[in-house]
Amino acid sequence: MAGLHHTEHRFVAGLRADAELEYAMVGSRLRWQSLPIRQSEIDSACGIVCTLQCAMILAGFKRRDVEEIASAKSGPLQALWQLARRAYFKGTDEREIERLVAVFAPRLESRTIPVSHTKHLAQEIVAAIEAGDVPILGIETRGWSHWTLVVGFERQHGKSQALSLLCLDCSFGGPPWGVFYNARCELKASEYGANGKPKRYSLRYATTDGEVHTVRLNALVIVQRGQAP
Repeated sequence: MAGLHHTEHRFVAGLRADAELEYAMVGSRLRWQSLPIRQSEIDSACGIVCTLQCAMILAGFKRRDVEEIASAKSGPLQALWQLARRAYFKGTDEREIERLVAVFAPRLESRTIPVSHTKHLAQEIVAAIEAGDVPILGIETRGWSHWTLVVGFERQHGKSQALSLLCLDCSFGGPPWGVFYNARCELKASEYGANGKPKRYSLRYATTDGEVHTVRLNALVIVQRGQAP
């Protein structure tokens, strides 16, 4: 019908959501394993969880091995656990996320995108997902800061600019069922000041459970595949 604007969703490659959200493990045969990992309310481990989920999506780490990371005796999971223990209850910044990803080298590598304005970060996220990479996005309110995994974006059909970011959040919202995401960050400001400009915290971040926060984007780390081992 003329005048209607159709939206489309694009997602990180290698995911499916027939029921629970799963990632593909490619080996001698294709297998699918559950992706969502939940974070404790008090451990400040959102950055660690996002990094582990990137390793699952991009490097094919088994969910069972990730769940038993505290028992790992060698390899990148053991190295990540040693680093992660220092960040528990304190949280992580961009440099710490990069150090966590670095334990998976040369299979994974990361880069931090300098924060400028929302439109620029959205363009970087769209480009990353279309290239097969996975963005880890930092958001904050007046009271807290948080990392969330961007698994997709929404845009008008035929347009390049994203309208919303579709996220797998390890803290807010329940595990997604039949969909790829459990949180949605709108990229158009929802609150404006008296001067007509968007407020500092003006983006609507809503979970599928109905929880809504007003946030700003304050960090972005892109995780990608490196050279084959």
